[in-house]
Amino acid sequence: MRDALRSSPLFSVRRLFICLAATLVVLTTDALFFHIKPIQTTAGFATELAIHTLGFYGGFTIVALFNLTETR
Repeated sequence: MRDALRSSPLFSVRRLFICLAATLVVLTTDALFFHIKPIQTTAGFATELAIHTLGFYGGFTIVALFNLTETR
């Protein structure tokens, strides 16, 4: 069971950390320099980080699920 989950394209800790890092860079750059979406509190920053990270993760997971023929 554990091996099946590790090899499954549905769950990936590496993908989650990559999405978290990318989202953190984008949100920090926006909060410090561009102010496209005004984030004024730490709670607001954490909320935006969680929402966008899960969105990126969901998108990349869908791509990984449809890309099964390439990896096998």
